[in-house]
Amino acid sequence: MNNLQAHNPAEVLRISPEALEVANCYLAVQDITKVSSELSIPTDMVSEYLGRREVKAYIDNVFLDYGYNNRFMMRDLMDSIITKKLQDMDESEQGSNKDITEILALSHKMTMDLLDKQIKLEQIKQAGIKSQVNVQINDGGSKYDNLIERLINAK
Repeated sequence: MNNLQAHNPAEVLRISPEALEVANCYLAVQDITKVSSELSIPTDMVSEYLGRREVKAYIDNVFLDYGYNNRFMMRDLMDSIITKKLQDMDESEQGSNKDITEILALSHKMTMDLLDKQIKLEQIKQAGIKSQVNVQINDGGSKYDNLIERLINAK
């Protein structure tokens, strides 16, 4: 799978047109029964489509990349709030340092939380599947081994 950002989230994932339609309808109405009635398909089929790995990834990608859940839009919004607060304090020559300090602390906390999540995600990606080696030691002590040895030696 290509992990590069795309202009359209469906470009990144291999997703069937039917699953894409269900996912987009779900993003619009956010209710399985409404999706079922709008697309005229059974609810269990909607659930099946929404349960697929590629559909979940598509929905997550859309949710995180658009609107205020997007980290860049969130950062821009926080920057504009800080700028506005500093301008208000400058113009009115009132306001306490506590106000701007609280906003800056919130901004810093949000940034650190995001970086922490990104680090954890990278660690999970790098961990991968560890290889395992199984060793079986046959010491010839089983009854089956003894029987085979007696049959071979009897001839």
